[in-house]
Amino acid sequence: MDRLESFDSSDLMEFIAPPRIKIVGVGGAGNNTLSRLYSRKIKGVKTFALNTDAMHLDNSQADFKTVLGAKITQGRGAGGDPHLGRRCAVEDEEILRTMVDGADMVFVIAGMGGGTGTGAAPVVAQYARDTEALVIGVAVLPFSTEGINRRKCAVRGLLELKNNCHCVIELDNEKLNDVTKGKYPMGQAFAVMDDLITETVQSLSEVVTEPSTINVDFADLRKIIETGGNAKVLYGESESSEPGDVLDAVLCNPILSPLIGSDYKGAEAVLLHIATGNELTLNSCSEVVSALEYELSDDVNLIWGLRTDDSMGSSVKVVMLVASIPESESELEDIEKSLSSLGDSVQMIN
Repeated sequence: MDRLESFDSSDLMEFIAPPRIKIVGVGGAGNNTLSRLYSRKIKGVKTFALNTDAMHLDNSQADFKTVLGAKITQGRGAGGDPHLGRRCAVEDEEILRTMVDGADMVFVIAGMGGGTGTGAAPVVAQYARDTEALVIGVAVLPFSTEGINRRKCAVRGLLELKNNCHCVIELDNEKLNDVTKGKYPMGQAFAVMDDLITETVQSLSEVVTEPSTINVDFADLRKIIETGGNAKVLYGESESSEPGDVLDAVLCNPILSPLIGSDYKGAEAVLLHIATGNELTLNSCSEVVSALEYELSDDVNLIWGLRTDDSMGSSVKVVMLVASIPESESELEDIEKSLSSLGDSVQMIN
Protein backbone atom coordinates (compact mmCIF):
# COMPACT_ATOMS: atom_id res chain seq x y z
CA MET A 1 0.00 0.00 0.00
CA ASP A 2 2.82 2.39 0.85
CA ARG A 3 4.30 1.73 -2.59
CA LEU A 4 0.98 2.49 -4.29
CA GLU A 5 0.53 5.70 -2.33
CA SER A 6 3.96 6.94 -3.39
CA PHE A 7 3.37 6.11 -7.08
CA ASP A 8 2.74 9.48 -8.76
CA SER A 9 2.53 10.72 -12.33
CA SER A 10 6.29 11.15 -12.64
CA ASP A 11 6.73 7.44 -11.86
CA LEU A 12 4.08 6.58 -14.44
CA MET A 13 5.86 8.52 -17.18
CA GLU A 14 8.82 6.13 -16.89
CA PHE A 15 6.64 3.42 -18.45
CA ILE A 16 5.17 5.56 -21.23
CA ALA A 17 6.75 5.52 -24.69
CA PRO A 18 4.95 8.14 -26.81
CA PRO A 19 4.45 7.18 -30.47
CA ARG A 20 7.29 8.28 -32.73
CA ILE A 21 5.97 10.02 -35.82
CA LYS A 22 8.07 10.94 -38.85
CA ILE A 23 6.88 13.07 -41.77
CA VAL A 24 8.81 12.75 -45.02
CA GLY A 25 8.44 15.25 -47.86
CA VAL A 26 9.66 13.85 -51.20
CA GLY A 27 10.36 16.14 -54.16
CA GLY A 28 9.49 19.79 -54.70
CA ALA A 29 5.79 19.70 -53.82
CA GLY A 30 6.42 17.47 -50.82
CA ASN A 31 9.15 19.81 -49.56
CA ASN A 32 6.89 22.86 -49.93
CA THR A 33 4.20 21.28 -47.76
CA LEU A 34 6.76 19.97 -45.30
CA SER A 35 8.10 23.49 -44.73
CA ARG A 36 4.65 24.59 -43.61
CA LEU A 37 4.33 21.57 -41.32
CA TYR A 38 7.79 22.24 -39.87
CA SER A 39 6.81 25.80 -38.95
CA ARG A 40 4.00 24.47 -36.75
CA LYS A 41 6.38 22.49 -34.53
CA ILE A 42 3.93 19.63 -34.03
CA LYS A 43 4.58 17.83 -30.76
CA GLY A 44 6.27 14.44 -31.05
CA VAL A 45 6.96 14.78 -34.79
CA LYS A 46 10.22 14.84 -36.77
CA THR A 47 10.32 16.13 -40.36
CA PHE A 48 12.57 14.93 -43.19
CA ALA A 49 12.98 16.62 -46.58
CA LEU A 50 14.19 14.56 -49.56
CA ASN A 51 14.89 15.92 -53.03
CA THR A 52 17.13 15.30 -56.02
CA ASP A 53 17.21 19.09 -56.55
CA ALA A 54 19.77 20.42 -54.04
CA MET A 55 18.92 24.08 -54.67
CA HIS A 56 15.22 23.60 -53.90
CA LEU A 57 16.08 21.44 -50.91
CA ASP A 58 18.33 24.16 -49.51
CA ASN A 59 15.36 26.54 -49.42
CA SER A 60 13.12 23.99 -47.66
CA GLN A 61 12.57 23.79 -43.92
CA ALA A 62 12.78 20.50 -42.02
CA ASP A 63 14.54 18.89 -39.09
CA PHE A 64 16.67 16.87 -41.52
CA LYS A 65 17.46 17.27 -45.23
CA THR A 66 18.92 14.74 -47.67
CA VAL A 67 19.85 15.08 -51.34
CA LEU A 68 18.59 11.91 -53.02
CA GLY A 69 20.85 10.19 -55.52
CA ALA A 70 23.55 12.87 -55.28
CA LYS A 71 26.03 10.62 -57.07
CA ILE A 72 23.59 10.07 -59.93
CA THR A 73 22.12 13.55 -60.51
CA GLN A 74 24.78 15.76 -58.83
CA GLY A 75 21.88 17.48 -57.07
CA ARG A 76 20.38 18.81 -60.31
CA GLY A 77 16.99 17.10 -60.10
CA ALA A 78 15.32 14.14 -61.80
CA GLY A 79 14.15 16.01 -64.90
CA GLY A 80 10.56 14.81 -64.52
CA ASP A 81 11.64 11.19 -64.94
CA PRO A 82 10.04 8.93 -62.27
CA HIS A 83 12.34 6.05 -63.24
CA LEU A 84 15.32 8.23 -62.35
CA GLY A 85 13.60 9.31 -59.13
CA ARG A 86 13.09 5.69 -58.17
CA ARG A 87 16.69 4.85 -59.06
CA CYS A 88 17.92 7.64 -56.77
CA ALA A 89 15.85 6.30 -53.86
CA VAL A 90 17.13 2.76 -54.42
CA GLU A 91 20.70 4.09 -54.63
CA ASP A 92 20.29 5.65 -51.16
CA GLU A 93 18.47 2.67 -49.66
CA GLU A 94 20.70 2.44 -46.59
CA ILE A 95 20.26 6.13 -45.78
CA LEU A 96 16.49 5.98 -46.22
CA ARG A 97 16.04 2.81 -44.19
CA THR A 98 18.01 4.36 -41.35
CA MET A 99 15.89 7.51 -41.62
CA VAL A 100 12.52 5.74 -41.20
CA ASP A 101 13.79 3.18 -38.69
CA GLY A 102 12.30 3.40 -35.20
CA ALA A 103 9.13 5.22 -36.26
CA ASP A 104 5.69 4.07 -35.20
CA MET A 105 3.94 6.09 -37.91
CA VAL A 106 5.35 7.60 -41.11
CA PHE A 107 3.69 10.13 -43.42
CA VAL A 108 5.08 10.27 -46.98
CA ILE A 109 4.07 13.48 -48.79
CA ALA A 110 4.72 13.98 -52.51
CA GLY A 111 3.43 15.57 -55.67
CA MET A 112 2.63 13.08 -58.42
CA GLY A 113 3.43 13.43 -62.11
CA GLY A 114 7.04 14.57 -61.93
CA GLY A 115 10.27 12.70 -61.32
CA THR A 116 11.36 12.68 -57.67
CA GLY A 117 7.99 12.52 -55.89
CA THR A 118 6.42 10.04 -58.30
CA GLY A 119 9.43 7.74 -58.46
CA ALA A 120 10.93 7.97 -54.97
CA ALA A 121 7.90 8.33 -52.67
CA PRO A 122 6.63 4.74 -53.18
CA VAL A 123 10.14 3.44 -52.44
CA VAL A 124 10.35 5.45 -49.22
CA ALA A 125 6.90 4.18 -48.24
CA GLN A 126 7.96 0.57 -48.81
CA TYR A 127 11.08 1.01 -46.68
CA ALA A 128 8.89 2.42 -43.91
CA ARG A 129 6.44 -0.49 -44.14
CA ASP A 130 9.34 -2.92 -43.87
CA THR A 131 9.92 -1.54 -40.34
CA GLU A 132 6.28 -2.40 -39.46
CA ALA A 133 5.45 1.29 -39.02
CA LEU A 134 2.00 2.55 -39.98
CA VAL A 135 2.47 4.35 -43.30
CA ILE A 136 0.14 7.07 -44.58
CA GLY A 137 0.75 8.62 -47.97
CA VAL A 138 -0.28 12.08 -49.12
CA ALA A 139 -0.38 12.42 -52.92
CA VAL A 140 -1.08 15.63 -54.86
CA LEU A 141 -1.98 15.33 -58.56
CA PRO A 142 -1.14 18.00 -61.18
CA PHE A 143 -3.45 20.34 -63.08
CA SER A 144 -5.03 19.02 -66.28
CA THR A 145 -3.35 21.87 -68.16
CA GLU A 146 0.00 20.27 -67.35
CA GLY A 147 -0.80 17.66 -69.99
CA ILE A 148 -2.31 14.20 -70.31
CA ASN A 149 1.05 12.44 -70.07
CA ARG A 150 1.84 14.09 -66.74
CA ARG A 151 -1.62 13.27 -65.42
CA LYS A 152 -1.32 9.64 -66.50
CA CYS A 153 2.11 9.45 -64.89
CA ALA A 154 0.58 10.90 -61.73
CA VAL A 155 -2.21 8.29 -61.60
CA ARG A 156 0.29 5.46 -62.01
CA GLY A 157 2.46 6.97 -59.28
CA LEU A 158 -0.58 7.29 -57.03
CA LEU A 159 -1.48 3.64 -57.51
CA GLU A 160 2.06 2.53 -56.72
CA LEU A 161 2.06 4.69 -53.59
CA LYS A 162 -1.29 3.18 -52.54
CA ASN A 163 0.20 -0.30 -52.91
CA ASN A 164 3.05 0.62 -50.55
CA CYS A 165 1.07 2.52 -47.90
CA HIS A 166 -1.63 1.48 -45.45
CA CYS A 167 -3.76 4.36 -46.75
CA VAL A 168 -3.29 7.42 -48.95
CA ILE A 169 -4.82 10.89 -48.72
CA GLU A 170 -5.52 11.80 -52.36
CA LEU A 171 -5.53 15.44 -53.43
CA ASP A 172 -5.86 17.03 -56.85
CA ASN A 173 -4.62 20.51 -57.81
CA GLU A 174 -7.35 20.59 -60.47
CA LYS A 175 -9.94 20.81 -57.71
CA LEU A 176 -8.41 24.04 -56.43
CA ASN A 177 -10.48 25.72 -59.15
CA ASP A 178 -13.66 24.51 -57.43
CA VAL A 179 -12.56 26.08 -54.15
CA THR A 180 -10.92 29.28 -55.34
CA LYS A 181 -13.18 29.82 -58.39
CA GLY A 182 -9.94 30.43 -60.28
CA LYS A 183 -9.63 33.92 -58.78
CA TYR A 184 -6.84 33.40 -56.25
CA PRO A 185 -3.25 34.36 -57.07
CA MET A 186 -1.14 31.25 -57.70
CA GLY A 187 0.74 31.48 -54.40
CA GLN A 188 -2.47 31.86 -52.41
CA ALA A 189 -4.14 28.98 -54.28
CA PHE A 190 -1.27 26.60 -53.53
CA ALA A 191 -1.34 27.78 -49.90
CA VAL A 192 -4.93 26.49 -49.70
CA MET A 193 -3.71 23.01 -50.65
CA ASP A 194 -0.72 23.17 -48.30
CA ASP A 195 -2.94 24.30 -45.42
CA LEU A 196 -5.35 21.42 -46.00
CA ILE A 197 -2.53 18.88 -46.01
CA THR A 198 -0.97 20.48 -42.95
CA GLU A 199 -4.23 20.49 -41.00
CA THR A 200 -5.01 16.88 -41.93
CA VAL A 201 -1.56 15.52 -41.06
CA GLN A 202 -1.39 17.56 -37.86
CA SER A 203 -4.86 16.38 -36.77
CA LEU A 204 -4.02 12.71 -37.41
CA SER A 205 -0.74 13.11 -35.52
CA GLU A 206 -2.36 14.83 -32.55
CA VAL A 207 -4.99 12.10 -32.29
CA VAL A 208 -2.30 9.90 -30.76
CA THR A 209 0.12 12.48 -29.31
CA GLU A 210 -2.34 14.71 -27.43
CA PRO A 211 -4.59 13.42 -24.62
CA SER A 212 -8.34 13.68 -25.20
CA THR A 213 -11.45 13.72 -23.03
CA ILE A 214 -12.56 10.56 -24.81
CA ASN A 215 -9.11 9.26 -25.60
CA VAL A 216 -7.80 7.49 -28.69
CA ASP A 217 -4.38 5.90 -28.43
CA PHE A 218 -1.86 4.57 -30.92
CA ALA A 219 -3.05 0.99 -30.41
CA ASP A 220 -6.53 2.11 -31.55
CA LEU A 221 -5.08 3.70 -34.68
CA ARG A 222 -3.02 0.62 -35.48
CA LYS A 223 -6.04 -1.65 -34.99
CA ILE A 224 -8.09 0.33 -37.52
CA ILE A 225 -5.33 0.58 -40.12
CA GLU A 226 -4.35 -3.07 -39.84
CA THR A 227 -7.91 -4.09 -40.69
CA GLY A 228 -6.62 -3.77 -44.26
CA GLY A 229 -8.48 -3.28 -47.51
CA ASN A 230 -9.16 0.07 -49.15
CA ALA A 231 -8.86 3.12 -46.93
CA LYS A 232 -9.35 6.87 -47.06
CA VAL A 233 -9.09 9.91 -44.81
CA LEU A 234 -11.71 12.64 -44.42
CA TYR A 235 -11.05 15.97 -42.74
CA GLY A 236 -13.12 19.03 -42.12
CA GLU A 237 -13.07 22.19 -40.05
CA SER A 238 -16.18 24.22 -39.31
CA GLU A 239 -16.37 27.63 -37.63
CA SER A 240 -19.84 26.68 -36.44
CA SER A 241 -20.81 23.90 -34.05
CA GLU A 242 -24.13 23.33 -35.85
CA PRO A 243 -24.21 19.64 -36.95
CA GLY A 244 -25.14 20.51 -40.54
CA ASP A 245 -22.17 22.85 -40.89
CA VAL A 246 -19.79 20.30 -39.38
CA LEU A 247 -21.00 17.54 -41.70
CA ASP A 248 -20.73 19.81 -44.74
CA ALA A 249 -17.12 20.56 -43.80
CA VAL A 250 -16.27 16.86 -43.55
CA LEU A 251 -18.29 15.34 -46.39
CA CYS A 252 -18.39 18.15 -48.95
CA ASN A 253 -14.72 19.07 -49.23
CA PRO A 254 -14.09 18.95 -53.01
CA ILE A 255 -10.31 18.80 -52.64
CA LEU A 256 -10.47 15.61 -50.58
CA SER A 257 -12.66 13.75 -53.10
CA PRO A 258 -10.45 10.88 -54.31
CA LEU A 259 -9.52 10.47 -57.96
CA ILE A 260 -9.96 6.69 -57.79
CA GLY A 261 -12.91 5.35 -55.79
CA SER A 262 -15.57 7.51 -54.22
CA ASP A 263 -17.39 6.87 -50.97
CA TYR A 264 -16.80 4.72 -47.90
CA LYS A 265 -20.09 2.81 -47.97
CA GLY A 266 -19.90 -0.48 -46.10
CA ALA A 267 -16.56 0.26 -44.44
CA GLU A 268 -15.88 -2.07 -41.53
CA ALA A 269 -13.34 -0.08 -39.47
CA VAL A 270 -13.30 3.64 -38.61
CA LEU A 271 -11.35 5.93 -36.33
CA LEU A 272 -13.20 9.19 -35.79
CA HIS A 273 -11.84 12.09 -33.75
CA ILE A 274 -13.53 15.40 -32.95
CA ALA A 275 -11.77 18.46 -31.52
CA THR A 276 -14.07 21.24 -30.37
CA GLY A 277 -14.44 24.33 -28.25
CA ASN A 278 -17.12 24.97 -25.69
CA GLU A 279 -20.25 25.19 -27.85
CA LEU A 280 -20.74 21.68 -29.27
CA THR A 281 -23.59 20.12 -27.29
CA LEU A 282 -23.94 16.44 -26.50
CA ASN A 283 -26.93 16.16 -28.84
CA SER A 284 -25.07 17.90 -31.67
CA CYS A 285 -22.05 15.66 -31.21
CA SER A 286 -24.28 12.57 -31.29
CA GLU A 287 -25.96 13.86 -34.45
CA VAL A 288 -22.59 14.32 -36.19
CA VAL A 289 -21.34 10.87 -35.21
CA SER A 290 -24.62 9.20 -36.21
CA ALA A 291 -24.62 10.88 -39.62
CA LEU A 292 -21.01 9.85 -40.29
CA GLU A 293 -21.92 6.28 -39.27
CA TYR A 294 -24.83 6.10 -41.72
CA GLU A 295 -22.88 4.70 -44.71
CA LEU A 296 -20.81 2.28 -42.64
CA SER A 297 -21.21 -1.46 -42.22
CA ASP A 298 -23.82 -2.54 -39.66
CA ASP A 299 -21.13 -4.27 -37.62
CA VAL A 300 -18.48 -1.56 -38.08
CA ASN A 301 -15.66 -1.33 -35.56
CA LEU A 302 -15.94 2.38 -34.76
CA ILE A 303 -13.43 3.96 -32.40
CA TRP A 304 -14.06 7.61 -31.66
CA GLY A 305 -12.46 10.26 -29.53
CA LEU A 306 -13.22 13.79 -28.40
CA ARG A 307 -10.88 16.60 -27.33
CA THR A 308 -12.25 19.83 -25.86
CA ASP A 309 -10.30 23.07 -26.01
CA ASP A 310 -11.96 26.28 -24.85
CA SER A 311 -9.66 28.34 -27.09
CA MET A 312 -11.41 26.86 -30.15
CA GLY A 313 -14.65 28.67 -29.29
CA SER A 314 -17.46 27.52 -31.60
CA SER A 315 -15.18 25.80 -34.15
CA VAL A 316 -15.08 22.03 -34.68
CA LYS A 317 -12.42 19.88 -36.36
CA VAL A 318 -13.12 16.34 -37.48
CA VAL A 319 -10.65 13.78 -38.81
CA MET A 320 -11.94 10.38 -39.91
CA LEU A 321 -9.80 7.44 -40.96
CA VAL A 322 -11.88 4.82 -42.77
CA ALA A 323 -10.52 1.33 -43.50
CA SER A 324 -11.73 -1.94 -44.97
CA ILE A 325 -13.89 -0.26 -47.61
CA PRO A 326 -15.44 -2.87 -49.94
CA GLU A 327 -14.27 -2.68 -53.55
CA SER A 328 -17.08 -1.77 -55.94
CA GLU A 329 -14.99 -2.37 -59.06
CA SER A 330 -11.71 -4.00 -59.89
CA GLU A 331 -8.63 -1.87 -59.62
CA LEU A 332 -7.97 -2.31 -63.34
CA GLU A 333 -11.40 -0.93 -64.22
CA ASP A 334 -10.82 2.04 -61.90
CA ILE A 335 -7.50 2.77 -63.57
CA GLU A 336 -8.96 2.56 -67.06
CA LYS A 337 -11.89 4.82 -66.12
CA SER A 338 -9.58 7.37 -64.52
CA LEU A 339 -7.15 7.50 -67.43
CA SER A 340 -10.03 7.68 -69.90
CA SER A 341 -11.63 10.58 -68.04
CA LEU A 342 -8.29 12.37 -67.96
CA GLY A 343 -8.03 12.02 -71.72
CA ASP A 344 -11.57 13.34 -72.19
CA SER A 345 -10.80 16.33 -69.94
CA VAL A 346 -7.75 17.28 -71.94
CA GLN A 347 -9.65 16.98 -75.23
CA MET A 348 -12.35 19.31 -73.90
CA ILE A 349 -9.71 21.87 -72.88
CA ASN A 350 -8.06 21.68 -76.27
